[in-house]
Amino acid sequence: MHPTSVFHWKDRAEMLAFVRARSFATLVDESLRVAQVPFIVDEAASRLLCHFSRGNPMSRALPMRVVAVVNGADAYVSPDWYKSHDQVPTWDYESVEIVGSLTPVDDTLLRDILAALSAEHEARIPDKAPWTMNKLRPATLDKMLTGIVGAALSIESIRGTQKLSQNKSDDDFDGVVAALERSPSQHDRDVAARMALVRRRRAEALTGRA
Repeated sequence: MHPTSVFHWKDRAEMLAFVRARSFATLVDESLRVAQVPFIVDEAASRLLCHFSRGNPMSRALPMRVVAVVNGADAYVSPDWYKSHDQVPTWDYESVEIVGSLTPVDDTLLRDILAALSAEHEARIPDKAPWTMNKLRPATLDKMLTGIVGAALSIESIRGTQKLSQNKSDDDFDGVVAALERSPSQHDRDVAARMALVRRRRAEALTGRA
């Protein structure tokens, strides 16, 4: 988490929406083992549901304490984009960290996790019928399940960094957004869109308090 308080992301609902949209995390345990996992958010139970390869060392060490890091797009920010002078380069980005206990789940829940995960992402693909697990032969599915481990990560704490030039003047902020919107990089354009969204939400919040 960024040490500067202006970049601290405090809205839990916004952070969970970000985490749900990204749905991919890096897990790090106390022994510095690392795993990359897709997941779904089970908000009612305040947990993430995921799976990873049975060959991953983490699968043989469950249960354990972990940090899950979910990153969004990031972008280099050139000082040439600011109206103000005497500035330095920086980096804009968003990231959420979830701390909790990672525990194994049974095969029934693992099947539910896989079905929900594929359904969520198939729904994002236009112009095709969603793929479903019932398209697999039962023997194929059973064999695949032997190679993966399902797990639940309790959301004991959630903290985020939203470093999107909030500390800059309106003119400097606008200069960054305009430059990133013109960039050939999709990552840069994604950051510009997130910056515009954050500004809009802040304006709406101020209007609501007026």
